[in-house]
Amino acid sequence: MRADTRLKLGLGLLLLGLVMPAGALFVAQTDWPGAVKTLVSGILLFGFEIMAVPAVALMGKENFDRIVNTVKGALKRLKPSGKVGRTRYTIGLVLFLGPVLFAWITSYVPSWLPEDYAARVWVSLGLDLITVASLFVLGGDFWDKLRALFLYEARAEFPPPANT
Repeated sequence: MRADTRLKLGLGLLLLGLVMPAGALFVAQTDWPGAVKTLVSGILLFGFEIMAVPAVALMGKENFDRIVNTVKGALKRLKPSGKVGRTRYTIGLVLFLGPVLFAWITSYVPSWLPEDYAARVWVSLGLDLITVASLFVLGGDFWDKLRALFLYEARAEFPPPANT
């Protein structure tokens, strides 16, 4: 089999693995017994992991490395700008802290959330999207600060106080 054909088949398996978890939503709507639903949904939810092994074996190491490098290059282009202005930083902090504070408060006052489960999920998804968007509004310097939280050796460096 040609390398180009193997690459296309491997990509097909990876794409299939990416969409398999969506199938769990359809399985939940069936009238199958609970044990069958659980088994099929579990397999579908781990679809990418299940399909990745045969896809990589089919594609070969060089094609898989090519895909990984392409994806990494695309993600590097999404990296937010380093330095941002004071206004943008303030807006980003409000976007970042707003959902965190709302989630913290609603854990003590759950009546602030909708009664309907589906509506609660949509509220939670909206808050998560706001949090992710805030990371891009805050810029690359904030990402470095956030990364420093997870590095033991990292130290905060404060600017000298302004003489007024």
